[in-house]
Amino acid sequence: MKSKLTLLLLSTYFIVSSQNSIQATFDKIKELSYLENASFSFHVMDVDSDSTVAEYQSKNSLVPASTMKLVTTSAALVKLGSYKQFKTKIEHDGVIDTNGVLHGNIIIKGGGDPTLGSKYFLGKEESPSDFMNTWVKEIQNFGIKHITGRVIGDASHFSYEMIPSTWLWGDIGNYYGAGPCGLSIYDNYSTLTFRSGSTAGDSTFIECITPFSPDQWIENRVISSNQNKDNAYVYSAPYSNQRLIKGSIPKDREEFDIKASMMDPAFQTAYDLEYFLLKAGISVGKNASTKRRLELTNQLISNDRTTIYMHSSPSIGQIAYYTNHVSINLYAEHLLNEMGVATFNDGSNYSGSMAVQNFWNSRIDSKGMYVSDGSGMSRMNAISARHLTSILDYMASSKNYSSFYSSLPIAGKSGTMSRIGRSTYAAGRLRAKSGTMTRVKSYAGYVTSKSGKNLAFAIIVNNYNCYTSTMTKKLEQLMVEIANY
Repeated sequence: MKSKLTLLLLSTYFIVSSQNSIQATFDKIKELSYLENASFSFHVMDVDSDSTVAEYQSKNSLVPASTMKLVTTSAALVKLGSYKQFKTKIEHDGVIDTNGVLHGNIIIKGGGDPTLGSKYFLGKEESPSDFMNTWVKEIQNFGIKHITGRVIGDASHFSYEMIPSTWLWGDIGNYYGAGPCGLSIYDNYSTLTFRSGSTAGDSTFIECITPFSPDQWIENRVISSNQNKDNAYVYSAPYSNQRLIKGSIPKDREEFDIKASMMDPAFQTAYDLEYFLLKAGISVGKNASTKRRLELTNQLISNDRTTIYMHSSPSIGQIAYYTNHVSINLYAEHLLNEMGVATFNDGSNYSGSMAVQNFWNSRIDSKGMYVSDGSGMSRMNAISARHLTSILDYMASSKNYSSFYSSLPIAGKSGTMSRIGRSTYAAGRLRAKSGTMTRVKSYAGYVTSKSGKNLAFAIIVNNYNCYTSTMTKKLEQLMVEIANY
C-alpha cells in the first residue's frame, strides 16, 4: 500500500513538474523589466483531453496582428470549402457581325480571385501577365477581330471600398496595405524602380513603374542614405492617381525597388487586356475603363452578357496555405470578403467581418472576440489566446484539418517560422502562425510534444518595451519549452 502511494505521489510530482516547466518559463518571461507595461494572453491546451496545460490571463482580448489570419482561413476552409475556386469571366455585351466586329464591350467580370498574376502561383518560366495571352486567344476563338466599345473591368463582386476603414494611413499606400478588390491582379501592387545618388542626402529618381498605368502623379521625396535598407514609405488612397513617397533608400544604386499598393486593380486589368488585344491585332474603339468609373458618370453597362471564357483560381486550400505560410494580407482580406458574399450576399469588409464573427459565435465561446478585418492589419481586432486555442481545437476535429494544418509554417523549416527553434526539439515538429506589428508579437499553433501530447498553444503580447527581435527570442524560448513538454 505504501509502495503504491509513493508511486502515485511521484507520478503526481512529475506531472506537475512537467506542467509547471511551461508555466515557470512563461512566469519568468512576464517578470522581465521591459515587459512591466505589457499585456499578455497565454494558453496551452491538450487537444485530446481538452484540458489546460498552462495559462496566464488567457481570456484577455488583445491586438493579435497576423495570428488573426488563423481566424479567417479556418472559417473560410469550413464555410467555403477547401476545394472551392474563384471564377473570373471574360464576357461581351453586344453582337458579333459576320466580319468579326463586336458591337459592344469586352467585360472582365471579377469573382474575387486574389491570385490573377500573383507571384505566388507562377511557374519558373512564367510571367505575371501570361494568363492574358490565354484570354486573348479565347476572344479570338470566339470570332472577335474588332471591338467597337471598350474593355471594362467589373469588380462589383466585392464592395468598392477596398481598404477596411480601420487600417492606418501609413500602411495603405504600401504593398502590404493593398486592399481586396473584386477584380484583383498582380497581388494589387506595383513596383517603382528608383535610382539613387552617390552621396547620402542626394535626390533619387524613379526610372520605371511596373505594371504601367496612365495618369499617375508621384511626389518623390525619397533621398539617398548611408543605411543599406528600404526606409521609404508610400502614402496614397484607393483610386487616387496621386502618390507621395518619403524616406530613404541606399545610396549609389542603379536599381532599387519599392512596392506600392495598386491604385485601381480593376482598371489595371482592363488596361492590360486592352494592350494585349491591340498587340494581337484586335482593335478597340474606346479606352479601357471600369464599371465603377462608368457608373460615376451615369454610364451603365448591360447585365445581358455572353460568357466567352471562364478563368478558375487555385483552390481555397491552396490560397489558405500561402495566406498563413507567407502571411499575405491581401489573400486573407479576399477570404474575409468572400465569407461576406457567401453569408450575406455582400462582399464588403463589414459583412465579411460579421460573417467570420458569426461563424465562430456558433462554434466556440467567442465572448470578447472582435473581428475588424481578415489579416490582422487592423488594431481594432481583439482576440484572446483562449479564442485562438479554441479555434485550433475545433479545427483539429474538422474534415478540413489537413488543409488548415499544412498551411501553418514549420518551426526551423519554412515560412515565417523558418528561423524559430532551429536545432531544438521544436524544429520540424511545431507548426504555428506568427504575428508582428509595432509593439505586438504573437504566435499560435500546434505541436506534438516530446511526451507525445498533442498541444494547441497561443501567446499574444502587446506594448512591450524592447526590440521586436528581443521579444521574438523570449517567445521562441517559450515555444521550445512547450515542444519539450
